[in-house]
Amino acid sequence: MLACKPVETLIQVNHQLGIFPDQVPTDMGRYQRLVGKLIYLTHTRPDITYVVGVVSQFMHAPSEEHMDVVYRILRYLKGASGKGLLYSKNSISNIEGYTDADWARDQITRRSMFGYLNFVERNLITLKSKKQKVIARSNAEAEFRGMAQGICELL
Repeated sequence: MLACKPVETLIQVNHQLGIFPDQVPTDMGRYQRLVGKLIYLTHTRPDITYVVGVVSQFMHAPSEEHMDVVYRILRYLKGASGKGLLYSKNSISNIEGYTDADWARDQITRRSMFGYLNFVERNLITLKSKKQKVIARSNAEAEFRGMAQGICELL
């Protein structure tokens, strides 16, 4: 992938990844090795965390469509090689937290996704994105559950 053309985005907006009966399977061993290496890389590259979480859901039955997304992540990394986390000492002593949720994001289970970021002195200390354990009945419920998780971590 050294000669590949870089891309600016990790994944298409409103992607529809899932397991469908008419998908063409791909080499499971290669897929698992690549995704495993990307999971390790998320410790220093939180910008790829969401997409790596999405592709890691299909480790047991990857298709060509899933492998294309993994290749797209690699192409993104080629174009964004200088990015990463930078921690600095600041005189501002504050704690900030941000949360967000996406109602019924998973097309199969209809569970919502939530995520939160926590900063201490403008340095990122916590980043999490996860499916909610229950199915939310509304966008407000999904947002509230995500906010509750983020505040618990912040406290």
